[in-house]
Amino acid sequence: MAVTESRAVVALENCRRYHPHTIHSSLKQLLEPFGGITGLVKPGQKVLLKPNLLSAAPPVEAVTTHPVVVKVITEMIQEAGGRVYIGDSPGSDSQEKALRVSGMYDVIEATGAEALIFNDPIDVEVNNFKKRVIPIAAALEQVDLVINVGKLKTHAFTGMTGAVKNVFGCVVGARKARFHFDYPLPLDFSRLLIDVYLAVQPSISILDAVIAMEGTGPRRGKPRQMGLLLASHNAVALDRVAAEITGFYPEAIPTLVAAKELNLAGTELPAILVKGLSLDESRVPDFDRGPAAGGKLSRLLAMFPLARIRDMFAARRPLPHINPQICNGCGVCRDNCPAQVIELKMSIPDIDYRDCIRCYCCQEFCAQGAIELDNNKT
Repeated sequence: MAVTESRAVVALENCRRYHPHTIHSSLKQLLEPFGGITGLVKPGQKVLLKPNLLSAAPPVEAVTTHPVVVKVITEMIQEAGGRVYIGDSPGSDSQEKALRVSGMYDVIEATGAEALIFNDPIDVEVNNFKKRVIPIAAALEQVDLVINVGKLKTHAFTGMTGAVKNVFGCVVGARKARFHFDYPLPLDFSRLLIDVYLAVQPSISILDAVIAMEGTGPRRGKPRQMGLLLASHNAVALDRVAAEITGFYPEAIPTLVAAKELNLAGTELPAILVKGLSLDESRVPDFDRGPAAGGKLSRLLAMFPLARIRDMFAARRPLPHINPQICNGCGVCRDNCPAQVIELKMSIPDIDYRDCIRCYCCQEFCAQGAIELDNNKT
C-alpha cells in the first residue's frame, strides 16, 4: 500500500491569460515551493510533458492543455538543462492529429522539443486494490521523469478531470476503451485510475485552470475563466484542492474516494498545506459541476459513501441520448463504444440501452455535441 508524505503541498497562483510572459511569471511563482524548475529537473535529464490531449480540439475549446502553458514549461526545462518530450494517447483521434490541432506541434517546432509516440505498451503489474496488469506506453521508459500537465475540467463519468485522471493517457490507445468495459462503475474505474497514477508516478502535476471547463465535460462543456494555475507533487492532493475551489463534494469524485481507500495522503484538507493563493481567494462561485456531480445524486453520494450504496446510485446515472438535429452521422460514437451497443440506422446512432454501461465515451468523443446527458432520463 502506497502512502505519500503526511502533509502534501499544493500551490495556487493567479494567471489571467495565455500570454507567454504572464504564464512564465505565474509558473515561476507556482513552482517556488518545490524548489523551482531546477529543484525538479537536473541537467541532462529527459523529461516527458504529459498534457491533456483528449482529442483533436483547438485550444479555444478548453478541451486540451493550452499550448502556451506547455511551451513555457518546455522552455523552463530546457533552461535548466533538460531535454523535453511531449506525449499522450488521445481517446479517439490519432496522436498525430491531436498534437497538430491542439497546437502542440507548434510548441515542438518552436522549442525543439520532441514528440514521444505512445504506440507499444509494456505491462506493469500492480497490487493495490487487486492484482492486475496496466499496459503503460513503452515510450515512458525513454524518459527520466514525467511532468503531468493536465486541464481542469468536469467529467460526465468521474465528476472531474484533474491530475489523477490525466495520467490515464499513458495507457495506450484501444486499451483505454477495454478498461471502460471491464470497469463500468465510476468507483471501480477510478480504482483503476489510481493504479495507473501509482504506476506512472509523475514527478509533479500541474493543472491549467486559466480557462477551465464546466458543465458536461470533458469534451462538450463550457469554457470557464478561472485564472488559476495549480501544482503539487501529490496529484491526489491537487485534485482535492481543485474539487474544493470548484464546489465539488469530495465524495462525488470517485478518484478521491479510491485514494482514501488506500490511505493515500492528500484526500483530506487538513493534510494539505496550501501555498500561494488561499482557498478562499481561489474559490469559483456557481461553478457548473455537470450532470455527474451537480445534482441530487452528488448529495446522496456524500451521505452514503459506502461502495455498495454508491453502486446502487450509480445505476441511476443518466443515459446518453442522441440529438438528431445536431448529429452528422460520422460514426465516432459507434466506433468508440466500449460495449459496442451503438449502430447507425439511417445515419443516426441507435443505442441499445439494455447493454449500455453508461461510460459516456460516446458523449465524450462526439465533436458535434449531439449526445446529451439528461438526469431526467435514466
